[in-house]
Amino acid sequence: MAAEPVMMALAAGAVGGLLGVLLGRYAGRRAARHPSSPHLANPVGVRPGHALQEPDIGERLEMALEATGAAVWDADLVAGTCWWSDTFPRMLGFRTRPAMPPDFWERRLHAEDRERVLAHIASHLAGETSAYAYSYRLRHEGGGWVWIAAKGRAFRDESGRAVRYAGIMTDITEARRQEERLRASEERLLKIMEAAPIAVNVTTRDGRWLFCNAQSVRLMGRDRSELMRTPVADLYADPADRDALIARFDREGAFRNAEIRFRRPDGSVVWVLSSWNSIELDGEAALLTWLYDITDRKAAESAMIQAREEAERALADLREAQESLIQAETMASLGQLVAGVAHEINTPIGIGLTAASHIGEQAQVLRDRFAGNALRRSEFLEFLDSLSESSRLLMANIDRAASLVQSFKQVAVDQSSGDRRVFELGGYIQELLFSLRPRLKRTNLRVVVECDDDLTMDSFPGALGQVLTNLVINAVVHAYGDGDRAGDRGGDRLAEKPAGTIRITAQADGAERVRIDFIDDGAGIAPEHLSKVFDPFFTTKRGQGGSGLGLHIVFNTVTGPLGGSVSVQSWPGQGTRFTIQLPREAPAMQPAVAAEPALG
Repeated sequence: MAAEPVMMALAAGAVGGLLGVLLGRYAGRRAARHPSSPHLANPVGVRPGHALQEPDIGERLEMALEATGAAVWDADLVAGTCWWSDTFPRMLGFRTRPAMPPDFWERRLHAEDRERVLAHIASHLAGETSAYAYSYRLRHEGGGWVWIAAKGRAFRDESGRAVRYAGIMTDITEARRQEERLRASEERLLKIMEAAPIAVNVTTRDGRWLFCNAQSVRLMGRDRSELMRTPVADLYADPADRDALIARFDREGAFRNAEIRFRRPDGSVVWVLSSWNSIELDGEAALLTWLYDITDRKAAESAMIQAREEAERALADLREAQESLIQAETMASLGQLVAGVAHEINTPIGIGLTAASHIGEQAQVLRDRFAGNALRRSEFLEFLDSLSESSRLLMANIDRAASLVQSFKQVAVDQSSGDRRVFELGGYIQELLFSLRPRLKRTNLRVVVECDDDLTMDSFPGALGQVLTNLVINAVVHAYGDGDRAGDRGGDRLAEKPAGTIRITAQADGAERVRIDFIDDGAGIAPEHLSKVFDPFFTTKRGQGGSGLGLHIVFNTVTGPLGGSVSVQSWPGQGTRFTIQLPREAPAMQPAVAAEPALG
């Protein structure tokens, strides 16, 4: 307290062996000036006439009391009288000195302090202590209470009996107020720290605890007494982490938000953000740490990572399933193509076989008649005419079959190899449509190709063929009401199918690009479906043969290996237009899709 050092310093000089002498001299001088004031006669140990030899001692004491605001008293236990300095009543709010009977002090003593203080004095007078020092409250004349700090001792005769006691009093009311304010402030700060959601700790470098708040107790899963006994390093999931943090603190100074793990007694791990600084507590250098619990965040991060890994695995499984589906569709499409080409080739091969058989039969008849010497000139000439006609039929159909095989071979090689080459666009589109004739023959659809002459591309014909094939099959299945099944219901029903035209136009779009428009006059696409037509597995023919991958493959192939773009416009009831814009020279890459099927 601010006033106590002054009081103690004065008391140290006053309560020694000289205090009684000085008070006796001062009391004698005050008695000469104030005869009515209660005072003591010669104090024990004071020699008569001594005050005359040192007349300034009392004045010096009075000056000291005035300067410090302290007061002194001298009680004669034998006579039952007590003397107080003039500063004492002023300390209690009196402007003039009041009547001060022997019980003046005790009557103003606070009830809560009375028993304690009187017991303290009695203990000292009984010889149980060599000196006394205590604080208490006296009633102020203006109301309220004055806090007093008192220090003194008893003086005894030759037998050890206390005959008088004297001391000094100091007003410490303001100091006590400051102390109360400081204590209240400390209590508020402690309450705030105890209620804080962040653990606050003060520890030494060697791992001793100096302070921890309630959140530290909750965080570490120990009661406070156990926690304060536990070496700090033992709380870390990895004790080496603390050594690393101390090294970082020595290297960088104060730091924030280091992610650290602590282990509770039950084995569970707590993740925290640890921030460090230095502090001095009770004269000892220490480490101030804040710990913010992020265990829930870490658990959420772990769950998110696990969910992402599961999603990635599911995506990989989905891609594998999609590839398997595409492969299955590829084999089915290839089977359909082979079956269609075989059916297409079967006619010219059959005609050729019939012509060859007819030639053989006629040759055998001619041989028999020649051997029987019955061959006539007219019969020989008839045989030659028949041989010429059969040869013509045989050559024409064999040539037709060869053309079909060559077209199929070129399309199959392009779609299976994915090789890049320079090709004439119009001719390639015609070859592709020729390979699709088996599928188109079962419909009443007409395909018209309009392409600029000598329009060439350096690209991937197989990928482009895949795109156009998927667009053709998509139009057959969706735009014209599954018209590819009409032939299966009999030729008489074919005329019942509405006539339709698919138009494929290709033209140069500047010096370096090509534009291909695929236009049908079929049913069109509903507006709510238009934005989804390129999504994987989206189809309006679910359960009717549609897989939902056809236009998705178109989009991926055009934007991938071919390096272009594709867009769609549709007018319900009038038709659909797909616009493909491609560079005449494809990017230097291999196509991502080599032999994907024609999908509806």
